[in-house]
Amino acid sequence: MPRVNQRPQSPAVTRPTTPETPRSTSTTSPGTSATTGAWSTRGTRPAQRPALLSRVATIQTPDTQALGPAKLPSNTIAGVPVRSATELQFQGLTGANPLMTRTLDVRFGKLSQPQFDALKREFGGLSQVKYDAAREYTAIDFLPPAMQGLVGRDLDPGDAVKVPGSARFNNQMNDGFGERGDVEINTTPNCHGTAWEMMRAYQNPSSPHVHLLYGDAQLIGPDYENAERFQSLGKAAPGETPAFLKDLKPGDVVAFREGEYTLLHSAVYAGGGLFFEKPNTESDKYDESPYRLVTYDQVVAPIAEFLGGAPSAEALRPRGALPPGTETFGTSGDAEKFEAWAAKKGLSVGKQLVREMEVGMGGGIRGLHFNAVETRRVEIGADGRGVVR
Repeated sequence: MPRVNQRPQSPAVTRPTTPETPRSTSTTSPGTSATTGAWSTRGTRPAQRPALLSRVATIQTPDTQALGPAKLPSNTIAGVPVRSATELQFQGLTGANPLMTRTLDVRFGKLSQPQFDALKREFGGLSQVKYDAAREYTAIDFLPPAMQGLVGRDLDPGDAVKVPGSARFNNQMNDGFGERGDVEINTTPNCHGTAWEMMRAYQNPSSPHVHLLYGDAQLIGPDYENAERFQSLGKAAPGETPAFLKDLKPGDVVAFREGEYTLLHSAVYAGGGLFFEKPNTESDKYDESPYRLVTYDQVVAPIAEFLGGAPSAEALRPRGALPPGTETFGTSGDAEKFEAWAAKKGLSVGKQLVREMEVGMGGGIRGLHFNAVETRRVEIGADGRGVVR
């Protein structure tokens, strides 16, 4: 768990009707996790004991230290001068690669109404922050509410939940993959699940919920390659400056690969030459990687370090409405079977489950696992920024 500075909670909040977010640095208590209507129909079976996944993951705001001026693609965004751009390093994280734990503080200061309107258009037009001639604005003020509520935050998922007596079920689910032992359920949001839900944040700006989940590369890769679902905006070879950067719109995704096929990372374009991402899979034991706002070069840096060379990249634009990540990364009926097994034991699961594939060194599938979904409310703070509860 990161050492955090818990700041005062934001003032009263309201449900969003259109997307926008506040400028304050206050944190919010996670409260009780929300669920979708679809889940409530499955997740309300009477149980004699507490739900297996009754623990609510916490969302905290790590302290940051200024590293110095940041290099942006331009000194202006949408014709508005950037007053300052600072690279920040998150502090007190477990197993943190410094290249993955840096974010940006991009400030514009006070704006005229035309400048405000230009920046709002540049970042997708979904923020609910209002114009105030006396207010000093940052890039975060212009993001969609769900992004505003997550950037600079870190999810503490807690330990995996091991389900005693479930080895037989696990071995049946993993038929052909060898003996597995009891089912172990993690809560490990990662880059692909984050990218999917942030693309949806641009499509569903008034949604009262956001799913924080694991998105398996083995499942999302074929979606990216499906020309009926995504339009390719261009590709960049390793080390090549992408020509597609000039064509990106907020809500587009950039997929990074090793070679032509192995999907490594996903990041969503937010506007103004900036990207929103979760740079790695969350695990308190091994790695904490807060959600962050960065440049393209900052996205690439930790991937290149991992590979020992630059990745290839492809920009993609959804052709239509994307289904929730809980469907995209679903379990093909395994979750329902597990719920039925738990019900016979007098238990409920308590959260939706998605699939995580265990991949071997050669790329083959070595097993299947469950990952729990954190579904949280998105509200609007008194300053207009999104707040994730």
